[in-house]
Amino acid sequence: MKTKNIPVFLISFFLACYALRLVDSFFLRTDQGPIGELFTHKLLGIALIAVALYFLRMKWSDIGFKWNQLPRGILLGLVIGGSAYITAYVVEIVIATIQGKSPSLQFYVTSYNITGNTQLDSGIMLIFICIVGNIINVIMENGFFSGIMITVAQKRHSFFIANGIYSSFMFGLWHCVMPIRNFIDGNMPFSAALFAVLMLFASSFVFSIQLGMQYKQSSFLWDGMVVHFINNASANMFHIVCADGTETNPIMRIAIAQVIMFTIVTIRYFSWKRQMK
Repeated sequence: MKTKNIPVFLISFFLACYALRLVDSFFLRTDQGPIGELFTHKLLGIALIAVALYFLRMKWSDIGFKWNQLPRGILLGLVIGGSAYITAYVVEIVIATIQGKSPSLQFYVTSYNITGNTQLDSGIMLIFICIVGNIINVIMENGFFSGIMITVAQKRHSFFIANGIYSSFMFGLWHCVMPIRNFIDGNMPFSAALFAVLMLFASSFVFSIQLGMQYKQSSFLWDGMVVHFINNASANMFHIVCADGTETNPIMRIAIAQVIMFTIVTIRYFSWKRQMK
């Protein structure tokens, strides 16, 4: 592909994936069924990645799916994501205890929604579906936004532009669908939906910057995929519940964990850059 055609290709590819996401969110609405997850567009998105690689004459390993680095990537992702979320859960429990809420850590599956989680069940089949759904999610999103976007964009632009403009800006837009749907459905007022859009865009943008730095440093996607999986699966399955049965503040927990992860990754990334020089 000629370098001058790269922006058009990446934007067109993003719009194709986004169209699938809109159809899944507004018409199929699989997240409102027993599965509790929008998965159709992500499966189709993986297929689109395969199509893109065919036309680009690239292999899956060229965008970070390097099987020989899988054990190392999983271990690294567990260290970064696990340490951040363990710390965040401990902080949340301590704060809730100080407030006299008698918190406890509970395990059950929920369907995430910007207006609040919906408890589903703790059955083994639903847990399996939740895990598989999150695996599909990280394969598609990391493969597309970090693997395809950054790898292809760097053929014409710097990593700063590839990660910040192509990958992270589009990753932020990717996560703005649900508040818009809630507003159209009448479940959120415009002001709340607008705030949710801005919040999701900002948090997704920063998280994608982190995933991009991980990919740039390691040249494989596994550690970022594990971090991404922990970030999503913990919100779906591990909950801190007060004595009155209400859940504490998962948004604060996620924010704490993401700040810790971003700090760890940023320090590692710039230390690696200095060593490279």
